[in-house]
Amino acid sequence: MKILLLENTYSFANSISNFLTALGHEVIHLDGRVNFVDIVRSGTFDLFLLDINTSTQVGADSIKDIVKFFPTIPIILLSANHDMEIIETALDLGCSDYLKKPFELKELELRLRRFNTNIFPIKSSLITLSPNYTYDTNSCSLFYQGKIQIFTKKETILIASFMLNRNKIMSEEQIALSVWNDTRIESTAIRSLVTRCRQKLKEDFIQNIRGIGYRWVDSDH
Repeated sequence: MKILLLENTYSFANSISNFLTALGHEVIHLDGRVNFVDIVRSGTFDLFLLDINTSTQVGADSIKDIVKFFPTIPIILLSANHDMEIIETALDLGCSDYLKKPFELKELELRLRRFNTNIFPIKSSLITLSPNYTYDTNSCSLFYQGKIQIFTKKETILIASFMLNRNKIMSEEQIALSVWNDTRIESTAIRSLVTRCRQKLKEDFIQNIRGIGYRWVDSDH
C-alpha cells in the first residue's frame, strides 16, 4: 500500500512510518506547512492518515476535496481533539474512521485491517530468530525451543517493536512512543525495561548502541 501520512509531530510520524514500512508499505509523510491537498491530487494513494489538528488546511473543505477525487480510498483521522462533534462532522463528510491520540501502533494496524485483510504482505506469521528462538507475529509471542516465553505487557510490546525493526537501531524516543505512547519517558525507565527483557532471554539479541539506542540482531548476524 501507498499511504499518505499528514502528521506535524515528527517523532510520532517517524514511529508510524517505521511501523508501516516494516510491514512492507510505502509511507509519504507531510506536515502542516505544505498544501497537502495539491499533493493528494497529484499522487496515487491507497489510504490517508490525517491529523486534523496539524493545520487550518485540514478541515471540512479539504476532506470534501479528498472524498470528491478519491471516494473509495479510506481516510483515517488522527486526533488529540476528543470533541465528538468535530469527529462526527468529519465522519459525515466521508472519513472512514478515527483514532484518538495517544494510541498504540498495534491499534492502527487493526484499524487498517478492517478495510483490507490482505494489506499486510507477511507470508508467514512465524519468524526464525535462531536455532532455538521463533517469534509468532499473529500472537506477538516469543518461543524458545517451541515453548512460549512469558513476558509482561510492556516487555511484550517492546519485543514486538523490535520484531518490526529487526537489525535496525531504535532510539529511546521510538521505544518510549511504542511502549508508553509518550516520548517524555525517562531514560532510566527505558533502560530498566530493556534490561528486564535481556535477563529473560537466553540469547544476546539486544545490542546497546551507545548514545543512540538499541538494536535487535538475530543470531545469524
